[in-house]
Amino acid sequence: MRIALKVVALSASLWLGASVFGLSAAADQASGPTVSRSLAKPLKAAQDAMQARNWDAVLTNIKEAQNAAGEKSAYDNFVINQMLGFVYVQKQDYASAAPALEAAAQSQYATPEQQKGWLRAVMASYFAQKNYTKTVEIGEQAVKHGVTDTETYTTIADAQSKLGNWKDAAATIQQVVDHQNKPEKRLLEFQWNCYVKVNDSADAGKVIERLVTYYPEPDYWLNALAPLSRMDIKDAHLQLNVYRLMNDVGVLKRPMDYAEMAELALDQGYPGETQAILEKAFAQKIFTEQRDKDRYQHLLDGVKQRATAELAQLGSSENDAAAAPTGDAYLRIGAAYLSYGQNDKALAAITKGIDKGSLKSADEARLLLGIAKLRTKNATEAERDFDKVSTSSNMAYARLGRLWALHAGSHSHSA
Repeated sequence: MRIALKVVALSASLWLGASVFGLSAAADQASGPTVSRSLAKPLKAAQDAMQARNWDAVLTNIKEAQNAAGEKSAYDNFVINQMLGFVYVQKQDYASAAPALEAAAQSQYATPEQQKGWLRAVMASYFAQKNYTKTVEIGEQAVKHGVTDTETYTTIADAQSKLGNWKDAAATIQQVVDHQNKPEKRLLEFQWNCYVKVNDSADAGKVIERLVTYYPEPDYWLNALAPLSRMDIKDAHLQLNVYRLMNDVGVLKRPMDYAEMAELALDQGYPGETQAILEKAFAQKIFTEQRDKDRYQHLLDGVKQRATAELAQLGSSENDAAAAPTGDAYLRIGAAYLSYGQNDKALAAITKGIDKGSLKSADEARLLLGIAKLRTKNATEAERDFDKVSTSSNMAYARLGRLWALHAGSHSHSA
């Protein structure tokens, strides 16, 4: 994933927010701190030149003050540094402006607002100069002074990443996303990339989960599904449910995935699901090899009749399910109804199966119940069922339950 964080813009207007025009450089100022008497004349001349926008004259007079004999007070240095910083910005000499304003911001005479404005601008200047160490240093100072806007944090994080401090960069971005109701996609992508750089799969996985929750896009889902796809799943029922999720979230793309899902559904007694998947594959021109086209067209033609016959007898099959000693028959009927889009009937049958109990796989039953609720537009209840599956002792079902829960959650967040 690519991510470009927008860095704070360095502009004259930002520095003008801390204008020095209101400062007095007169030695006989009635109250408050004053500059040393020996500096009064050149600094007053510098201020007059500043009002006339004669920047070269400003620098000449400031340098005269700097070279004046005698020790300078803290206030002298404060006045000189902020004047220097201002005039260098006007001359677009940001490299010279940054250290002057940095020093002014650290003065005891700088107001809180001046400190915030100057530090934020100095940080941007150092970033523009590719001095990433100073960018981070000044950015962290700005945060301590109460600068907590998104762009400041992202500038710090961007600099940290360029220094190779990926964990620090991710932690900095966390300071932003923790306070956003819907975290910005660019920030989550940046954070995910940071964790990938240091092979932190656990934290990368957490970020991907947030991405699929708020931005359920196929690329993010492929990353979320990756750990599950690497598991050696030998349970055909579980594998079919993985494909069902892939189909739901739009990442069922490869011919082999469509083919295997269709065959798994047929093997487990769901001809309606096989038909639906193959019809989707042909509609999207998934099969490109002629032998695959012929093979799966033949399978599709044959399965249609079986699907029609099954749908016609599902109602009477419920009578047999009622007499069965376990709830598994009801589950099969419910899954079949799901494949035909008859979601209300599916929900009713699956619920009866769970109530009847003695199931071969309680995890699959709860998963199917969640799918039925999700398809009947009850995402909140579906998420609760999927969350229960996520606590399974079966690691694959637990992971699948978590992913289905995220899928249901994305419906809630988009509602």
